[in-house]
Amino acid sequence: MSTPGNTGGQQPSPPTGQTSAQAAGSIRDRLSSPRTSDQASGPGDTRTSDLHENGFQQTDSAAALQGHGRGESQYDSSSPPVATEELAGRKHPLGPEDAKAAERKVAALFLLSFLGVVGFVATFFLVPHEYTSSTRYLYTPLLGTFMALALGGVGAGAVLWAKLLMVDEEAVQERHPFGSDKDERGATAEALKKGLEETGIARRSLLRNTVLLGAGSLALLPVPFLFGLGPYQHKERVLATTAWKKGVRLIRQNGTPVRLGDLSIGSIESVFPDVEHGTKIADSPTLLIRMRPEELQVVEGREDWSIDGHIAYSSVCTHLGCPVKLYEQQTHHLFCPCHQSTFAANDGCKVVFGPAARPLPQLAISLDDEGYFVAQGDYSEAVGPSYWERDT
Repeated sequence: MSTPGNTGGQQPSPPTGQTSAQAAGSIRDRLSSPRTSDQASGPGDTRTSDLHENGFQQTDSAAALQGHGRGESQYDSSSPPVATEELAGRKHPLGPEDAKAAERKVAALFLLSFLGVVGFVATFFLVPHEYTSSTRYLYTPLLGTFMALALGGVGAGAVLWAKLLMVDEEAVQERHPFGSDKDERGATAEALKKGLEETGIARRSLLRNTVLLGAGSLALLPVPFLFGLGPYQHKERVLATTAWKKGVRLIRQNGTPVRLGDLSIGSIESVFPDVEHGTKIADSPTLLIRMRPEELQVVEGREDWSIDGHIAYSSVCTHLGCPVKLYEQQTHHLFCPCHQSTFAANDGCKVVFGPAARPLPQLAISLDDEGYFVAQGDYSEAVGPSYWERDT
């Protein structure tokens, strides 16, 4: 239960028709005016204030706020969010020449967005992405670059428009109930209408046309995907094939081909397909191993896949895709350094230890007329980690 002298630490509500600032008055005046005994302390309330007139510095008076265009109506929670006449009549600080220059900058960004859309669509349909194409490394970066230009051009243009060509306004409004009455909704609609007028879109034809061109063209970005997903629409086929083809030579990192007799017994060689950028294709690195022919346990159906103790396996681990490059001569084991999966290279590269669930795929090899190692075709199965659509 509250008493007249004790309000529980809360300020009493101002009388109807008065704003909070009018009801409270100047804090300096309140401190300097004498208080009655009832105002000094209520029953049981012995709190005092350590504020005094000399030690208090008032920030802005009501007159100063009015002078800055931020009067009582700004802090009155009942005021609708409308622009004052002073704000509506204020001119933008940019001069005519500067405004024209800013308009051209914004228009250039919108045009850049349109060019990004055109480049994205053109790249999707026209840039080759097959292994045999020399531009396949540019396909994904070009798509990302043009999409960034399309989206970033519109965004940057809108930001620059707001910063340079629209009225700069500061507004503070206290919280109010979520539900608005009819008058406030009408006032808000009027403020939005005035804001649209302040953008100048009605009289700035260059900006209006370029923003419609740039933002409207964004609707074309998803159109190519209606006709397919490019190289990713048949991912089962893409993941199941590599750059190895029949007759492709096995080359070293420096591009030199490997000939029969180059490897001594117990040695290994990292080899790649002799195609353009073959040493940079992530799914095609292969490990060529030489051991004694009698040490090989040939898998049924692969009797002609090796040449005089030379056998080739994918060096991409079937667990998580790490490079398998560690070879132990006595046990003929291949080790993955990431999670210690171990494969028996002399027995179809079966898994003998570790988290890998499948053997390393084998590459069938033979010799060409000049004695160089060549592939008989692609790997026996898809390389690398498992995925949902594969059977093994």
